[in-house]
Amino acid sequence: MDKAAFKIRHRVITLFLFCVMSVVVFAGFSFQIHRDIGRRLRLLELAGDLFSNILEARRFEKNFFLYKQPVSLQEAMSFVQRVDDLYNSHVEEILRLKQGSKDPEFGHTLSAYKTVLTRIQSQILLRGGDGSSDFSKLEDSLRNLGQKLVEVTERWQKEERVQIDLLFQRAIYLFLVSIGIFVVLGILVAFYLARLLVRPMNQMQGAMERIAHGDYSPIPISSRSEEFRSLFRAFNRMIQELEEHQEQLLQSRKIAAIGTLTSGIAHELNNPINNIVLTAETLKEDFRHVGEEEAVSLLHDILVQADRASEIVKGLLDFSRSERPEFELLTIPAVVDETLKLVRNQLMLSGIQVDKEVPAEMPLISGDRKSLQQVFLNIFINAIQAMPDGGYLRIKVYPEEDHWLKIDVGDTGAGIDPEHLPRIFDPFYTTKEVGRGTGLGLSVTYGIIEKHGGHIEAHSKKGEGTVFTITLPIAKGDHCS
Repeated sequence: MDKAAFKIRHRVITLFLFCVMSVVVFAGFSFQIHRDIGRRLRLLELAGDLFSNILEARRFEKNFFLYKQPVSLQEAMSFVQRVDDLYNSHVEEILRLKQGSKDPEFGHTLSAYKTVLTRIQSQILLRGGDGSSDFSKLEDSLRNLGQKLVEVTERWQKEERVQIDLLFQRAIYLFLVSIGIFVVLGILVAFYLARLLVRPMNQMQGAMERIAHGDYSPIPISSRSEEFRSLFRAFNRMIQELEEHQEQLLQSRKIAAIGTLTSGIAHELNNPINNIVLTAETLKEDFRHVGEEEAVSLLHDILVQADRASEIVKGLLDFSRSERPEFELLTIPAVVDETLKLVRNQLMLSGIQVDKEVPAEMPLISGDRKSLQQVFLNIFINAIQAMPDGGYLRIKVYPEEDHWLKIDVGDTGAGIDPEHLPRIFDPFYTTKEVGRGTGLGLSVTYGIIEKHGGHIEAHSKKGEGTVFTITLPIAKGDHCS
């Protein structure tokens, strides 16, 4: 495994384990609090059972003292027995109700209350009366003990409710604290992951988008992107190779365009060469009979035709020369005119008339002259091939919204089928016959325009021709030239 990939994996796993441990810790605290709440609720239920049974015993106790019915004592004794059974079966829980105290107050009080109740019951059975002073003392003792039992169990209920409220407050506090900590932890994790993974991925995405627009600048490698250093280096090597291949592709398109221009260039060169030959033969045949002035005129004609042929060759060589793009301030009409010179004979031989609509003052743009010449040459050649029987090549240049310059190049050819129109800028896609196109011309054109910060689109109707609209940004600080 690559060292950088191992580091990333190690850090991500460590971060994941830290988050899991944090969740486990807070889950442990939460479990402890909820377990305490459950225990306290059971204690509250126990205290409530004791309290309700003692109240029932005291109710029958009062009935006895009011109505002197022995059955009331029996009912009171049954409820006291229930309290005693609850006490004996839940001694440990009752000790917790007393907050851990070893004070045997409740047990002694309950035993005393039960003893007094038994003695009263015995006296009633033996004597059948209650007028003695001993009976009054027993009555007072029973009342006091019963009241004490009620107070103790009632206090237990109140204390348990207070403890449960405290536990609920603690649970809410833990919940809020855990939310706050997890929010902060989430932000830190997101920031860390963004620094570790997202930002380098965004850098690569941005580089890919720049490549799509023709910008092959490499990704800067900093010390903060140590884990992705090898990946960035490999990506930058790929960008460099893509740029080299793009230059080769542009050059191959130039060579292909030169092949298309060969017949026209040959015909255009043939005219000045023929003129030179004819003038030279005339001068040779009549050399002894022509005057000095006429000889100078014939030599001047030869030089003019030679210059004309030289300009034709120079323009072709300049266009075909492989150079890195150099952006400069230029006017689109000048670029269009220079490109039209290269296809002048093809236009003439095909019977195509050029209709230009260019304002007198045009804004400057920043662009590479040779690349833009290739753009217009590709479009002009497509238009010429679409009009083999003649037609009109219409060129319109106009500014738009003070920041953009638009160039419409239209023809009156056969047009493009609607199903083909969305794909005409795709690489290697062509509707031409085999041997007449590679499907790269408009793709290269699209890339060049995107590299200049503009865009190109096509509108066409079958049988009505095609219009290519090129939009380029006007150079900053310039509005007209």
